[in-house]
Amino acid sequence: MLGDHSFIKIIRKGIRPRLAAAALPLLLAACAGGAPNQSWAGLAVRGDLAYLAHNYHISAVNLSSGEMVWKYPEEVDAKTLFYGDPLIDSQGYLVAGAYNGAVVKLNAETGTPVWKAEGDGEKIIAPIAEGPDGEYYVSSESGDLRVLGGSDGALIKRIPLDKMTSWGPMAVNGERIYIATIEHKVMAVNFESGAAEWTVDLGAAIAGGVNLVDGKLVVGTFTDRIYALDPQTGATLWEAAAEGWVWQAPISDGETVFAADLGGALRALALADGSPLWSVQVGAPVQAGPAAQEGQVFAGTSKGTVRAYSIEAGAPVWEQTVEGAVHGSLRLSGGKLLVVVSGAKYQLAALNPESGVIVWTYAEPT
Repeated sequence: MLGDHSFIKIIRKGIRPRLAAAALPLLLAACAGGAPNQSWAGLAVRGDLAYLAHNYHISAVNLSSGEMVWKYPEEVDAKTLFYGDPLIDSQGYLVAGAYNGAVVKLNAETGTPVWKAEGDGEKIIAPIAEGPDGEYYVSSESGDLRVLGGSDGALIKRIPLDKMTSWGPMAVNGERIYIATIEHKVMAVNFESGAAEWTVDLGAAIAGGVNLVDGKLVVGTFTDRIYALDPQTGATLWEAAAEGWVWQAPISDGETVFAADLGGALRALALADGSPLWSVQVGAPVQAGPAAQEGQVFAGTSKGTVRAYSIEAGAPVWEQTVEGAVHGSLRLSGGKLLVVVSGAKYQLAALNPESGVIVWTYAEPT
């Protein structure tokens, strides 16, 4: 759960007060439950393991059984609180940032630490990104982009971001890293020079980061808009309306963009030009990012409903209920639909993507 100070920060960045007041219960709801939710859980998957980063632990969970394989650290470190999705890097290591600014690199199979960089005390919420040379790019509330060495976590340099903060995933290609900020901006930073090549202002906070797909940057904002930008120049290629704040970055299957919003809408847009294909109401606000595969798209809501729709026409396929609000982004791996839950009984659920049946649930260690 993002702290109250972070919510206030969004309001101060120019969000409409009426919408801010409407979203506050959704933010506070993430704190509820028997297992204390100090943070929103992050999730990554690789092979037969899912990695849940939540509160004071990162847990590796077997995708087949839902059983814990390892946890890090073994003992609670009250100074290390995890937010955001861990990174599985190009070499198969797991890298995660903490709310105190620390960054840890772990063996993804065993959870054994490779190194830990203590950092500067500035909160890390956004997932860490890997550059083309194996370096790690870390955005924090310092407003700078820290670049850490892959082998030892040593600070290589800081790239000023004009005191802007990223909450969501950054996108990378061979030349640039793309950053979406709470301060309304999307910017492209050149890997080689460390300089911003372009910056655009989309007029509202961007909490969900940015996705790069088929030569387009797709992003959603807190003024109920969805954009596709040119990654070379930042120029708007198209924009489309949503029915509420777009909390997570839209996704794409290469032809269609899928975006969900706090108005409870899940919509499909043509990636080529943003033209609307279909839109459905899922019955509750959506803060979780959707997922798509094999002709279906999936969405989870703040009321704990998870639904599947056909990609072709948005026809409903199935509906399931989990015990808590659905946050983060849904993931598909190992024949499972993985759902992060802010709930009392468990924090991760695996569903059968064809039927919606809950296969297993996982409660993090206390």
